[in-house]
Amino acid sequence: MSAAKAGWGTRMLTGLAAGAAAGVSATAVLLLAVEPRIDAAIAIEEGNSGAHSHSPEAASGAHDTGELVTRLQQQIGGAVTVIIVAALLGLAFAVVYTRVRHRLPGSTEVGRSVALGVLGFTAFALAPALILPANPPAVGDPDTVNQRTAGYLLVILLTIVLTIAVSALIRSLAKRGVSSETRWVAGCLLGIVGAVAILMLFPRGDTEIPDEVPAALIWEFRVASLGQLAAMWGVLGLAHGVLASRLLTSRSRRRVSKPKPVAV
Repeated sequence: MSAAKAGWGTRMLTGLAAGAAAGVSATAVLLLAVEPRIDAAIAIEEGNSGAHSHSPEAASGAHDTGELVTRLQQQIGGAVTVIIVAALLGLAFAVVYTRVRHRLPGSTEVGRSVALGVLGFTAFALAPALILPANPPAVGDPDTVNQRTAGYLLVILLTIVLTIAVSALIRSLAKRGVSSETRWVAGCLLGIVGAVAILMLFPRGDTEIPDEVPAALIWEFRVASLGQLAAMWGVLGLAHGVLASRLLTSRSRRRVSKPKPVAV
């Protein structure tokens, strides 16, 4: 019982460390690629709001109202939040990996962990981004945020269901003695058909893009946001795989070095 607890504790620490590393990498992309686009969008938004206020009272009121949270504080808070969320995600990643490790493709801990990271990125980042792409400030109606959030979660749920269905199909064909090549072809076909169905059938909300916001800015923001998530999931899978591999190697060495009882 104590060995099992120690094993789980070590796995949790492995996931926490991998998540922290993933959070640092995601924060670097956030500060270097995402935040400059947010600043540009905020400047456009403030320029539009300033242009719409013509009265002296509105102008004086705007000068009297100070910011409750500065832009620098927002950036620092966002960076800290990313690291904390990624660390917690690392814990969940370690739990899921332990449960589904034997079902993941790959012959090494690194390969299996990276495969799980790719699945996580596809389900939680890529699929929602293709249907409901992120928008910078000054784009989108604030009144539809709840609707967009519900749609985002629904896309994630549908992608997870599709992933489970593909895995179940491959396992079912394996039990029937179908060759490995045929199983993977069937799984890929089901995944492609399901992904296309989600993309085609899922309703898309109409997002009004102001004329003042350049299309290039929106595109760069979406690519940078997706790159941030790719960095997080990629580093999470790779770091967890490396740490899990070292953990497995150290356990094997301890078993080999353990002295055998001498028969009397």
